[in-house]
Amino acid sequence: MKRWNICQPDIALQKHLRDNLSISPVISQLLVNRGIYDIDKIRAFLNSNLSELYNPFLMEGMHEAVSRIKKALSEKEKILIHGDYDVDGVTATALLFFTLKEFGAEPVYYIPDRLTEGYGLSPSGVEEAVRIKANLVITVDCGISSHEEVGALNKHGIDVIVTDHHEPPKILPSAYAIVNPRQKACAYPDKNLSGVSVAFKLCQALSAELNNRNFWKHLDLVSLGTISDVAPILGENRILVKEGLKLLKGPGSNKGIKALIEVSGIKKDKIGAFEIGFILGPRINAAGRLGSAGTAVELLLTDDDEKARGLAKKLNEANQERQKIEKNTLKEAISKIERDINFKDHRVIVLHNEDWHTGVMGIVASRISDKFNRPAILISTKNGIGRGSGRSIENFHLFEALTSCGEFLKEYGGHQYACGLTILEENLPGFIKFINELAVGAMATEDLIQSLSIDMDIELSLLDYKTVNDIAILEPFGEGNPEPVFCSRNLKLAQPVRVLKGEHIKFQVTDGVKKIETIGFGMAKDGDIELILKNHSSFDMAYTVSINNWQGTNTIQLKIEDIKPSELFRP
Repeated sequence: MKRWNICQPDIALQKHLRDNLSISPVISQLLVNRGIYDIDKIRAFLNSNLSELYNPFLMEGMHEAVSRIKKALSEKEKILIHGDYDVDGVTATALLFFTLKEFGAEPVYYIPDRLTEGYGLSPSGVEEAVRIKANLVITVDCGISSHEEVGALNKHGIDVIVTDHHEPPKILPSAYAIVNPRQKACAYPDKNLSGVSVAFKLCQALSAELNNRNFWKHLDLVSLGTISDVAPILGENRILVKEGLKLLKGPGSNKGIKALIEVSGIKKDKIGAFEIGFILGPRINAAGRLGSAGTAVELLLTDDDEKARGLAKKLNEANQERQKIEKNTLKEAISKIERDINFKDHRVIVLHNEDWHTGVMGIVASRISDKFNRPAILISTKNGIGRGSGRSIENFHLFEALTSCGEFLKEYGGHQYACGLTILEENLPGFIKFINELAVGAMATEDLIQSLSIDMDIELSLLDYKTVNDIAILEPFGEGNPEPVFCSRNLKLAQPVRVLKGEHIKFQVTDGVKKIETIGFGMAKDGDIELILKNHSSFDMAYTVSINNWQGTNTIQLKIEDIKPSELFRP
């Protein structure tokens, strides 16, 4: 059973914000919960716009990068953009490609094959740069740890500009310029940019130097990549995502994204962080997960409607295939956990198998981490080499842990919550033992109990249309700015539970005063939920709230996050 962590209301701060900003107590408390209680910062948060973006030249390496690109443009040099195979890398590749084209360049791009090359600036990418006689290689969403590859390019007389957002290693590659806000020497105020946001800052700086403002029209790509990479939707990411979502809903958005929206069955005016993160993003990722991400880049670059539709259908089919592989891998992984994992000794779940598809390691690791509330790393081994991905929980910094395990690993990269790694199969036992020893010291037992953060304990009567519409002002939601979760106590069923499509449950709840429609996605087969609703006269429910439009009629709808019998509630 989840542990509910309910934020305690700060009545004094609520009143202060209400008096100074004319906002409701609910919105005031939601802002306080997110650590935003300075009046000026709240105004900036609620009214954020493009004019508040920082000067891109504040970023370490930006002057050098722009100067080198300007030289390449003026001398008609060959430029290769080396991207990555996930949505962040693919959108960053397309964004920089468009920008360089607008300045008269004829860039080429290279995306490594996830299955044969793995993450980062690859040896095959080096070979491609040499083959096409490139003078300049620009990496996007990768390269910060690619010492050997950057050195190899330098030996061939090819300059390298690295743009990345991942944690830098202690020793940086010998690139012509490195643009990464996480560098120790970088004074840039926002350290949490996505890979495509960093690429955007380069395009912004280049466009400022060359007096061009067309780069703003590609913010839909920035929005798509940033949300899909689960970057914090705060600071500059929030501004870029917010403006990019407006473009996605308008007539001028990217033709490839439009086609993908159509084939996915999404209503264009409903595009938000959820639709990108759970519908569009996985389809773009599918190409790279099962092989080459070239189809995804082609989709984003095409200006032909018919070609866009064809490519979007291919990605949709690839996503269906990915889902089948993921389902089978998850089933096998759960079976291995039941057979091989002792939760007393294994605080980090590390699983490896020869038959697993490397393209779904990250997704399945995420599913396992969510299910067992422990860090999880899945590794696919072949010919003595293991390639894997990991996902973590709040109190275990995965990248720092891998850094401590460096003696066992060939390569690794990532951040607090996600990683990729390459390891010799013979090193797996030592790695598993050592990372679990680290975890014992880093995590308390309570860190392993799944918790649910709840913003407010409120009465159903507070949930009127004005309050729900006010909550929408805090959008876009995402990492760092989660969708608000509320709880209400001593609720009863106001109508029998209905099962929809064999998967979802729907009913009305009441507190004796107000009735509200409630839905639980994927909860039809949850035996615990069924027993609580069947055997207890009243229950406490945690939920998110939104306006549901059905056949032109708006109703307030609660989406269940968790349910407990009322008598078990502990504040």
